Amino acid sequence: MHHSLGSGRWAVAESVTCVRCGQTRESAGRALPGELGDEISRRVCSVCWAEWLQQQSRVINHYGLRPAMKEDREKLYEITREYFGLPQESAKQT
Repeated sequence: MHHSLGSGRWAVAESVTCVRCGQTRESAGRALPGELGDEISRRVCSVCWAEWLQQQSRVINHYGLRPAMKEDREKLYEITREYFGLPQESAKQT
């Protein structure tokens, strides 16, 4: 996919080898803030991210999460890490 940079210039979206599917595809980009967003940008493809967004709605409903609340958002981020096989925050800090 190409993104306009203005002035007639185009940039090719970064390709990543996805940690979930193993395919080399377009990166999901900066989908979330913070360190998790950085990891997703570097390690998750846009196809798997789109699949996660569908699953995420089910997770939010199943657990009754309210992403606007910090505790619920942290739980959702934890589940996101599990879904993609990314290390948990606490595991990275030890």
